[in-house]
Amino acid sequence: MVDIFDISYDEVEIIKDLWEKNRKYHENTSEYFKESYRSINFEQRIKAFSVFSKDTIKITVARIGDEYVGYCMSTAVDGKGELESMHVDKAKRGGGIGTKLAAGHVNWMKEKGCKVIGVTVSQENESTINFYRKLGFYPNTLYMQQRGIIE
Repeated sequence: MVDIFDISYDEVEIIKDLWEKNRKYHENTSEYFKESYRSINFEQRIKAFSVFSKDTIKITVARIGDEYVGYCMSTAVDGKGELESMHVDKAKRGGGIGTKLAAGHVNWMKEKGCKVIGVTVSQENESTINFYRKLGFYPNTLYMQQRGIIE
């Protein structure tokens, strides 16, 4: 049985291993931005969310027994909601965990009065693009970036 529940920002370390699996997935599958994904650090990425109040950030985890198998992190500020980061362990995909996580966050953003709800997905990640399409998300803009520029 899957337990799905919210955690506070202070407990975010719970998702570190799953977040790292997500980072490695992107590093290994990216054709153009492997180095960008390689250089991302959990502590730096998560620190950026410390500015959000408990009312504007939602972190949800999925656990089976003692094992954390998924998470979703979202923000809702000034009528704009964003699915910031989400990952379900590869071995647990296809059972609806990701859909439950994302749908719960979309509902939370709507309750917060968000009129715009978005998610940023790597254009190289077709399976994730298809996942979000099933949830009613569609491409709006395409942001392009030069590769190999790391400071």
